[in-house]
Amino acid sequence: MKQNKVNKIDFELLQKIQINESNVNLSWVLKFPNYHELQSFIFQMPFIDLKILQSKYDIQGPCHIITNNQIQFPLLQIAEGILIFQKYKCLFLSDCIIEKQKFVCHQSQLFLIKISHNQGRLVLIFVHPVSQREWFKILKLSGKQNNFLQKYRINEVIMSNIFSVLLKRKNKKYVAQIYKKNDIKSKEQNEIINNYIKILKSGKIINYYPVLSIFEDTETISIITYQFIGKTFESLLLSEQTSITQMNLAFIICSVLQCLKCLQDEELFHGYICLENIIMANILGSLQIYLINSNYKPYNINNLNFYLNSIPNYLIAPEILSLQDQPSVKSDIYQLGMIFLIVSFFAKGQSYNRQYISKIFQSRVELIKQQEINFQQNKNSDFPYLFSACQLDLIKKMTENDPNKRISVNDALKHAWFINTKDKLKSSKQQSINRNLPSLKTIIEMVEQSEYDIRRKSSKLSIIQQGKNILECATSLQQFDFNAFQQQQDANYVVVKSLESQNEIIDEDHEISNLIFKLNDKQFRMMPSLLSHFIQDKNQDRLTYPNNHLTQFQD
Repeated sequence: MKQNKVNKIDFELLQKIQINESNVNLSWVLKFPNYHELQSFIFQMPFIDLKILQSKYDIQGPCHIITNNQIQFPLLQIAEGILIFQKYKCLFLSDCIIEKQKFVCHQSQLFLIKISHNQGRLVLIFVHPVSQREWFKILKLSGKQNNFLQKYRINEVIMSNIFSVLLKRKNKKYVAQIYKKNDIKSKEQNEIINNYIKILKSGKIINYYPVLSIFEDTETISIITYQFIGKTFESLLLSEQTSITQMNLAFIICSVLQCLKCLQDEELFHGYICLENIIMANILGSLQIYLINSNYKPYNINNLNFYLNSIPNYLIAPEILSLQDQPSVKSDIYQLGMIFLIVSFFAKGQSYNRQYISKIFQSRVELIKQQEINFQQNKNSDFPYLFSACQLDLIKKMTENDPNKRISVNDALKHAWFINTKDKLKSSKQQSINRNLPSLKTIIEMVEQSEYDIRRKSSKLSIIQQGKNILECATSLQQFDFNAFQQQQDANYVVVKSLESQNEIIDEDHEISNLIFKLNDKQFRMMPSLLSHFIQDKNQDRLTYPNNHLTQFQD
């Protein structure tokens, strides 16, 4: 899912206010003994001397600051998470803490935004509260805040270091990925987490969290995103209640490949693709694959030791293990191929531990050969999640030891296994439609019935609310296309756009209609064969299967 924020700013009003700000004389402030609270230690901050050519800024204008006991009125611009000072000095806001404050002087008051870095601070001074509000609105989307526990209450654990949280003032649920600073043992770990946050903040990588805000306090770093119910790929694999179908497995692998394609386009990589870092999330009834906890940093031969010591051996590509290359999307393909291999040769009831992984890793060549023989003899495989010889072919190409012969991310996305899986789904769907079974609903009927129910509910609510505009909730799973990155431009925006209007700011302070949650509170519409075990009937010991979604691979 690609992040898609829409910033509502009245630029005309802001421009008028900025004219008034420029005509204000703040020399009286220097006469107060506590004016040092307004001092900016800007020359200690890590500005980069870099001229950035931008045609569009999130916000720009002059602003009062006090440095070396002198009042200045420099031009500030914000674009793509970067604060540009006087057109030639740049500061990455993701490294900074953003705070709103007031400065009271007898009967007068000033409105401040403090941008703090461990090396210095920049204090923006405003006379009008609207100026402070509009600048803070943009700054907090790129920077970090420091009052997480004042704004949010942690409700429950969803999975490791990911929690359901409640925004106290709005009584709305979100999800927070929380890192404890005590667990960050080295400078490299801290750099990797900061890089991860910068990548998330950029919003350019699909199937990464759509970040709403970042908080950094003395003990934790918290990443806030939309509410979802989710499981890791590992939990899904080990679940006794759910079996993974060929369609499910193909969707998960292809979703991660699309993410790698996007990372490659941005000259990035993930670095640590494992079962625990792949999440299946139910967001308003749509299935979304998230790839979390990236291990990105600019590695070289001299600093590879940290990578080699932090990644399990079976996930380290041979060219990195031999110190002949650095981590890249090529090594990510190898990691995903190993995960694909492990899942394909896993059987229910089997112990998933180091011994199992080691056994599969060491005997993978023989296992693949044996299963190829089975398929050549028109036999089924010996493993429930190994569906075809075509699947084996993709696994072999992804786990190729020679990086030059290993399949590229572009070719992997076009592999015949995905195409065959989609064709099988079409055939299966057609057979289901042709059957005359009145007592059973087909997938299509489920969708139609669900859409009818939602339209009926929406109609009733619109009458009650006397014509108020209501946000539409997502009524079907995103349509899946194996072809070159169609999902990035179309389907990956459906969940975010269901939560926002075109003129709203997407953050925790903005008012969003509760209709979505009312319509989805009692019925999460998901792919029944994959994640139905997320939804438990509290009064019965049975699974409640949703009934209103097309599969991910349907045209």
